[in-house]
Amino acid sequence: MENYLFIEVSMACSDAEAMEKFWVDLFGAKVIFRGLMAGQPFTRLTMPGVSLIFRQDPNLKPPPGPGQEWEYRNHLGLRVDDLDRAIADLESRGAQFVLTPAKVRELQQKMGGGGMGKYLQTTYIAPPLSRERIDAGEFKHDVAILVGPDNLWVELNQIKEPADTQWYPK
Repeated sequence: MENYLFIEVSMACSDAEAMEKFWVDLFGAKVIFRGLMAGQPFTRLTMPGVSLIFRQDPNLKPPPGPGQEWEYRNHLGLRVDDLDRAIADLESRGAQFVLTPAKVRELQQKMGGGGMGKYLQTTYIAPPLSRERIDAGEFKHDVAILVGPDNLWVELNQIKEPADTQWYPK
């Protein structure tokens, strides 16, 4: 069987130049191509583990922005080693966070006292992980979400997982 490796995400945007600046300034992405694709401005950036392509679309209707959106269904997720340090670093570069670990804890309390309550109800956990191992602290997943151009949500993920899973790329 062929080895399929994930390499890119391609998305529409209203301003390819603004999107490029966001990823370069905040995350140190490297621009490897820029020009026109199907007659529309585009930029291709690389970061560890993925390349991002943003093609300008004059008819793009952005999703709801900060204060209007809270589910963040469509987002790009990045893994970080230290979420607090990443938040501080990105805020110093101008990032606007709409969800932080403190806000997640607040939502958890409102929606079910400590756990994710009615918001997240896991019905299956793949072996070798189990509810007991999660409750014992072997697995933990913390998130923060910031907003980019066109209300593009970027989720930062700090993941602690046991050696016998390693499901998420490092």
